[in-house]
Amino acid sequence: MRQRLLDSTGFKALHPSPLCAIDSLRWYFQSCPLLPGKSTSASRGLRYDEAGMPLHLLIKKKALEIGFDLAGISPIGVWKDLDFARRWVEEGRGGEMHYLENPKRQDPRTVLPSAQSVVCVGLIYNTPFPYSTEVARERSENIYSSEGTDGGPVPRAWISRYAWGQDYHEIMRAKLEDLRKAIANLAPEAETRVYADTGPVVERAFARHSGIGWTGKNTCLINPSKGSWFFLGVILTSLTLEPDLPAPDRCGSCTRCLDACPTGALTEPYVMDASRCIAYFNIELKGSIPEEYRADIGMNLFGCDICQDVCPWNRRQNSKAMSRQHSAPTAPKAGKGFGRPGAAATSLPEFQPLEIKLPRRNGLGEVIASRSSTQTGPDNGVASSPPTSFSLFNPPLDKLAELTEQDFRRVFAHSPIKRPKYRGWLRNLSVVLGNSGDRRFLSNLEELSRHDDPIVREHAQWAIARLNRT
Repeated sequence: MRQRLLDSTGFKALHPSPLCAIDSLRWYFQSCPLLPGKSTSASRGLRYDEAGMPLHLLIKKKALEIGFDLAGISPIGVWKDLDFARRWVEEGRGGEMHYLENPKRQDPRTVLPSAQSVVCVGLIYNTPFPYSTEVARERSENIYSSEGTDGGPVPRAWISRYAWGQDYHEIMRAKLEDLRKAIANLAPEAETRVYADTGPVVERAFARHSGIGWTGKNTCLINPSKGSWFFLGVILTSLTLEPDLPAPDRCGSCTRCLDACPTGALTEPYVMDASRCIAYFNIELKGSIPEEYRADIGMNLFGCDICQDVCPWNRRQNSKAMSRQHSAPTAPKAGKGFGRPGAAATSLPEFQPLEIKLPRRNGLGEVIASRSSTQTGPDNGVASSPPTSFSLFNPPLDKLAELTEQDFRRVFAHSPIKRPKYRGWLRNLSVVLGNSGDRRFLSNLEELSRHDDPIVREHAQWAIARLNRT
């Protein structure tokens, strides 16, 4: 995910000690509503409503009412974390993401000079569909395969689950604007700035200090009751709000994410070299993917979920195999094992896998039309044949290979998948076709090897050579 790559700096030396009873009690009482006899922050001049509820609790309450799943308050001074992020970029771990070099990221007051607090929110995007690691285990049994025109199973690609639905920037921005308006109603004099992976703000640093999660060894923010499948958004404000306590680190001795990363991008606990991350290669990188990593990309067409899939905090009850129509299963209950709850799932339709519809085409790529006595189209009674459709959950490669540039722009107009543009899509598709081991895609790759773009041609030629060795 792009948001993760933007803030994949880890914070190894800055983590609190592992959870203990005192940590747990402090965190619990800090995040609870005001209890009878609980000390307040009147001495800091903080505001209360008529019922006596402090402003910081009112704002978090409003955030949950608007639809966010997590809410917390961070102080503005998270300087050690921000300095770590700066050094991470200076060490070249951000690859070609030069926008991370923006000096404004080092101090939010360069964006909002009056900033005193940061309201941090999280929105769950996880849906009750199998993980990429589950799909990989079942691939040999063809549970997730469909039949091609010759009757053989068609390999399927993987698209990161955050990109299955509508563009999260649009959804987060709308909800954050609602929260900003709610803050303005509570405190009309407040100055605010809203960000959701859209500006020079290290959201993860503030989110960690707001208590909504700790930075895991995979550099994702992890909430003990929700998992890590959530988007982050922040509101910088001039209000002096009571901050929450940072969430204690609960990764313990686990190294599953480091062990599972195909490209070794997690170079040490809490530190990612984004320039080796699969999601960087197939989303952020504009040029050629280094050849030594192409085979390790596997079937990951857009993004990669592996280090979150294997995280114990994202465990859940075993999901049942999907039908070939990929209808959504019932949302699983919290997972079992080691006393840890499973990853939360959302029922929001905006995050469910899109159903892609493409017109049927012949071997020349032309749309197939047919005459019908009962169904007429707008032109001389000609109606197009029923479109072919597929889900973005584990989509079949043969259908993805049919997408024209016009299809791509139409289908992904409101999707994060549009970020690498059609050129990047074809580059990624070439790599995945080459990794499929299916020689039926040689004809597709031969066509791509004659593409106008040299990057597409290069990757198609690599894929052809790889398939010819199988």
